[in-house]
Amino acid sequence: MPQGRRKVPFSGKQKKQQIQEKRKRKQQNTASGSENSYERAEGNNDRPPKERLPEFNVQSINQQPLHRGGKSNPNQYVLQFRRETEEEIKKRKEDARKQIIPVSEEELEFDPAPYFCGDELGFPTRPKWSPDITREQLDRHEYGYFREYLLTMKKRSDWDELSYFELNLETWRQMWRVMEMSDIIVWIADARYPAVPTYLFTYVLKTLKKSLIIILNKMDLVPSAIGLAWKHKITQTYNLDDDVKAKVHVLFFTSYKNSSEFKEGVQKKKPRGKLKMAAEAAENLLKECKSIIDKYQAKIDLQSWENKISEEKEQEYDDEEDVEIEEKITAVPETSYEHFDLFQNNYLTIGLLGQPNAGKSSVLNALMGKKVVSVSGTPGHTKHFQTIFLTPSVRLCDCPGLVFPSKLPKPLQVLMGCYPIAQLREPYSTIKFLAERLNLIKLLNLQHPESGENEWSAIDICDSWAIKRGFITARAGRPDTYRAANHLLRMTLSGKICLALRPLGFTLNKKHWMSSAELKHIWKIKGIVDELDTFEHSCIELSDDEQKPSLSGPNDTSEIEDDGSDEDESCDSDSSEVCGAIASNKFAALDMSD
Repeated sequence: MPQGRRKVPFSGKQKKQQIQEKRKRKQQNTASGSENSYERAEGNNDRPPKERLPEFNVQSINQQPLHRGGKSNPNQYVLQFRRETEEEIKKRKEDARKQIIPVSEEELEFDPAPYFCGDELGFPTRPKWSPDITREQLDRHEYGYFREYLLTMKKRSDWDELSYFELNLETWRQMWRVMEMSDIIVWIADARYPAVPTYLFTYVLKTLKKSLIIILNKMDLVPSAIGLAWKHKITQTYNLDDDVKAKVHVLFFTSYKNSSEFKEGVQKKKPRGKLKMAAEAAENLLKECKSIIDKYQAKIDLQSWENKISEEKEQEYDDEEDVEIEEKITAVPETSYEHFDLFQNNYLTIGLLGQPNAGKSSVLNALMGKKVVSVSGTPGHTKHFQTIFLTPSVRLCDCPGLVFPSKLPKPLQVLMGCYPIAQLREPYSTIKFLAERLNLIKLLNLQHPESGENEWSAIDICDSWAIKRGFITARAGRPDTYRAANHLLRMTLSGKICLALRPLGFTLNKKHWMSSAELKHIWKIKGIVDELDTFEHSCIELSDDEQKPSLSGPNDTSEIEDDGSDEDESCDSDSSEVCGAIASNKFAALDMSD
């Protein structure tokens, strides 16, 4: 009871009536099939009711109860994926009990194109419409189109092989609005796993004929050489057609400061935000936008944006100071149906797209220099797109994260943050995927839960971590394997355990990427060097094991700052030596029994 409030009598009759109303609402929701439909709450007639889609066996993630008597539907933008069968889950659990076989360094290379099946798989695009039709007619037309798209996808022979992808029409509508109103489209990808849907880029460049900027976000969690290799790989892949006026531009972004080069493994120091770091990355984005505007000969003045960046770069911040959060600006969601021409306004509109948890809202806050939209590690946190003016001549448009149709391994999708970890029915296959690519036993200093055993499985790793952290079930007093698995996955998602996939051919050309002079631009964004004029490329020398030495000493091996939450816990101080990280993955040569 809040302090200062008087207790109000609540009779048994009122309690009985409350229970009856709750039971009645539950029966109505079950009868209407609200879990597998696009229906809005009762009493809201703004849009016509939608048909159910039982043939797709849809499951709603993080579904919330309807408001009592309210007209809004909290589940309008909820994540919707195809429900997994019990056989699929059982098979993955059995695989998680098998022995972990480390993969070679070449198998850490990742090519997203085959997983998206080139341009063949496709994604739902907005159907043609006319301003003359009513809103109800437009809704019915879009819903009919989306249902036909799903039926066509279901007829594919590889329907069961498709990974999680969004089945909520309302979320796709948000992306359609952002794409049609944006002058420049920015795709934000997690630099650790830059899964870029090829068919989306083809649609943007050739159908919409708009320029595309790819931002490799979270560069503080990736070795600079890998980020540089990804930039060249993406640029070479999508800029082959000389007849296409629109091009793909690749930039780097991070909101955190690194005093030394990244090293894979368990990170010991909690990162701190720096407004100056955001200004460095924003300056590169400004240059790309200027070049695109000049190419189209548009009359948009970006001097106000340039002045804003200059002011932020001149300000001085203490090294230990967090990102400043000023007054929060209320972003109004856009729901209008309008037609937009390219560069026809007196301001530039930049649309931010990407997979869930790629950091779209964080990039927007970093560009603004203050918190204007909320962020969360839970996918689907951004419900609808919202427009915010960075300056009077630059408008940013934040879009909810979308999981595109693909054949990506589901464990990889979990590591990318596309699926809520708390909702996973089977997290052990993702632990197995991670343990095959990182030596978790050495990094976390684990002891086998069964004495005398040398073979490790994903279940063994989770049991060992549960014992180490004290995760014990309440009744049986056994290691809480499920909680330990979720904890490890949260550590990976937040960057405490770091894995970075490499583009094809990186292993053969590793020396080239690790000694490239282009690394200095990434180091400036990451804060390793402050000025390019003071950079000396001769300071980089490759050691025998091809590790890149830091510019200012090794990583800090002090304890991770603990804020009391499970997500921010890590290994003990007695394992600081093995927590140092593996810059080049020699995992295949490590002895798992050590």
